[in-house]
Amino acid sequence: MELQASKQLLSKRENQIAGLAFCGLAKKEMADKLKVAYGTINVLLDKAYKKTGTSKLNELGSWWANRAFTLNIDFKQLQKTIIALCFLGLIAFQISFDNDNDFCRFRRCRTRKYRTEEILDSNNLAA
Repeated sequence: MELQASKQLLSKRENQIAGLAFCGLAKKEMADKLKVAYGTINVLLDKAYKKTGTSKLNELGSWWANRAFTLNIDFKQLQKTIIALCFLGLIAFQISFDNDNDFCRFRRCRTRKYRTEEILDSNNLAA
């Protein structure tokens, strides 16, 4: 199965390596499985990286799965969404466990103010 990457085809061997990258194999394991030298794997990976626009082994594997199973997932948008959700989670965590606790302090001051007013009002009524 030849997969397209921006009008370029991966060779049969590059396609095999991308599939093995999807399976999570390391470069050394790929070399052992395909019975080729470790240096050959590096050369083929460099060619596949250039053709697909990826830079890491796991990115190549994700690219291959996206094309092989026609998932049509935009990984860059997915990555941005995940990062945004992580930042949102950190901010929510920080707000909920804030040591200054401005929100609670504001409520306590307001409560004390009302209690003070109630005490003053009850003293005025008794007098």
